[in-house]
Amino acid sequence: MAKLKKLIIHPGFHKTGTTALQQALSEVRRELRASGFSYPKLAGNAHHRAAWSIIEKTWGWSKRGGRLMAPVEWQKLERKITSSKNISVISSEFFSQANDEQLANLAGKIKGMDVEVIFTWRPLPFMLASSYQQYLKYGVKLSYTKWLDSIFKTPGESRYTPSFWLRNLHGDVVSRWAEVFGVENISLIAVDESNPNFLYNSFSELAGIPSGIIREPVHKEMNRSLTFNESALLLEINRTYPKDLNWDSYELFIRRGNVRALTGSNIFETSDEKIFTPEWAVAKAAEINSKSVEQIKSLGIKIIGDIDRNDFSKIPTGVNSPVTTISIATAARAMVGVDMHLFARMPGKTLSKELFRRLKKKVKRRLRFK
Repeated sequence: MAKLKKLIIHPGFHKTGTTALQQALSEVRRELRASGFSYPKLAGNAHHRAAWSIIEKTWGWSKRGGRLMAPVEWQKLERKITSSKNISVISSEFFSQANDEQLANLAGKIKGMDVEVIFTWRPLPFMLASSYQQYLKYGVKLSYTKWLDSIFKTPGESRYTPSFWLRNLHGDVVSRWAEVFGVENISLIAVDESNPNFLYNSFSELAGIPSGIIREPVHKEMNRSLTFNESALLLEINRTYPKDLNWDSYELFIRRGNVRALTGSNIFETSDEKIFTPEWAVAKAAEINSKSVEQIKSLGIKIIGDIDRNDFSKIPTGVNSPVTTISIATAARAMVGVDMHLFARMPGKTLSKELFRRLKKKVKRRLRFK
């Protein structure tokens, strides 16, 4: 029999060092090729667009300029995989959101390949604050406590951020992939954030990549957590963002502008509080996590690392003090963040509309003072 072409899929999970791993893989493409592996190069360091195509995700606000990813985005990646003689490695944490039908669709597209799936994982309680910040960057208008209330009201369902449970019921996700691709082809790395090399070494071991090739990225993109004050600023921006503006303008001015200016810098107000998680939410997440862990272990997949870790005392708990003022320095850092190069990628219609809106506002203001 002819040897099947091998494909390694890293489907996340979110917030498990995925961005760092994807950057690391991107930086060593030449070394990977020399060792018989390929990390296909498309837009960015990961294969998010292909994953969005599979899970039929709309990038942005579905009713205000968001774009449903077309099948061609997966086809671009598929061509890279089939044209390479090497073992292909693909990575996007958004693959973890695939439902039964979407996962079956993916399996059909790669039918005939020798598929190996490697998950990276952290306990659910560690995901709460970081997940909330991600949703803030998509325009969520709920405070942290109200968002926690919404996701835990009926665990498994979330009115405002339905993707949270699609990706974070870890036991269900791994079980779904194991059913489609076989238990023997599924592995999981319980990451240790205090030891970044553990992730790179463990992934290399499971994938069969020679030791030392995947390592800490040289050009690691900074993406620090927001302080509570900064998150309060972004929340207020979301709540007051004009309803007549669409996703393109939000992505340009807020996501790629204000937010990136804050998270892309190690400068912040030392007097700001971290985001505190109420103890009840940590306890609820720990309960759900425990069930997921038992479900994963019962599958009999290969696990590297401590999946039974319960060091949740590391999580800052409590209730944050209300924010009524933002420092001038924080506001200034956020305001100067727009990357002007992104204007070239903004659709002309959207750009014209935004410029017209600003001109109209300026004219009205001048007339008001005459």
